[in-house]
Amino acid sequence: MNYKLIFSFVLILLTGKGFSQSLNEDSAEDLSTVNGIIHSLYDVISGPVGQDRDWNAFRNLFAEDARMYIAVPDKDSGSVLKFITPEDYAERNKTRMADIGFNEEELYRITNSYGAGTQVFSTYESHFTNKNGEEEITKGINNIQLYFDGQRYFIVSIFWDANAKNIEVPDRYLPKNKNTEYQINL
Repeated sequence: MNYKLIFSFVLILLTGKGFSQSLNEDSAEDLSTVNGIIHSLYDVISGPVGQDRDWNAFRNLFAEDARMYIAVPDKDSGSVLKFITPEDYAERNKTRMADIGFNEEELYRITNSYGAGTQVFSTYESHFTNKNGEEEITKGINNIQLYFDGQRYFIVSIFWDANAKNIEVPDRYLPKNKNTEYQINL
């Protein structure tokens, strides 16, 4: 009788382990391509007013010790470079993005890869509600560095200019066919 109990227990453990591995593999599969991780990044930070973001999914996109760099307008020098961690970003925006209904989508992409490293120049368009309660639309570029470990991609860093609404995106970083809503140059 003890053998049956032990066998049942081992069978449950093995079944549970196999199930959890398949869940991890499924979620890792989404991040096994450049498209997958870039789409995941934009999807996880976007949503309507009142929708909380999945900050655990956001954190999962980043490599250990990843950084986010922002060029912030400065009246004395033009701009100042600030950096935050993905954790800082999640904490700062825990409720803010749900409050303003922030949505960001990729319009165009230029991708360069060598070995385990990939550089993505990702043109985006953001929609959100400003302080006056009006919808605001901004275009800019996210400069994203990725690391591929052989299984999946991790974001190493993201750099963007916080003054994007005052900087026009050059035509070479916009979709070539104006009738195409989404175009990627790979």
